[in-house]
Amino acid sequence: MDISEQIKGIVLFQGVSPEKIKILLSQSIVRKFKPGEMVIGEEDPIRSFYVVISGQLKLYRSSAEGKEQTLQLLGQGDPFGLCTAFATESFPASAMAIEDSAVLLIPGTVMESAARQEPALLFNIIQILSQRLKNSMELIESLALKEIPERLASFLRHETAKNKSDKKAVIKLTISQRELAKILGATPEALSRALRKMANKGILSTSGREINILDHESLEQLADGDYPL
Repeated sequence: MDISEQIKGIVLFQGVSPEKIKILLSQSIVRKFKPGEMVIGEEDPIRSFYVVISGQLKLYRSSAEGKEQTLQLLGQGDPFGLCTAFATESFPASAMAIEDSAVLLIPGTVMESAARQEPALLFNIIQILSQRLKNSMELIESLALKEIPERLASFLRHETAKNKSDKKAVIKLTISQRELAKILGATPEALSRALRKMANKGILSTSGREINILDHESLEQLADGDYPL
């Protein structure tokens, strides 16, 4: 696996000198994970910086009763573990592979040293942290203030925004509906009911893991809480 080629387009390393990237990679390791395999567990005493090289992971928290809330899906190029690299020695969530994945592990001391010497790297980290904070605030708002159909509409609106060039707005989920329900803080049954209601209203149609957005305006209104379902 040629890691130097795979990380070229990753936001974290944009503007960083090839020499510094070479040093980072020389002191890092790549680990592979199977679906369902834990990458990091909550409260694990780890001080490393992680970057998804391939595959897909999920970050989640779980309660003592076994209830699980997915916080974020991580795909190729997504970094995580920033708090363990710079601030704390325990990870505040669990990270699990949901498909065959490869993860780059950069020791926290190495990342800290590189960030002190490379302003571009530090700036990229700040940008990533800012976006993560925004996403976290939106997740809190959604779980606290919105009903399940509104949460689903917000999720779908976010997904369509990623593919503005796709006028048909066919969203191909990379996760199962059970995993999607965990992101939305819902049961699979409640998610199915929400999808059925939205389909009956002509907002969308579904086929397996594909969701076709038929009425963008109504989807927007539902996401903002202005559409009675």
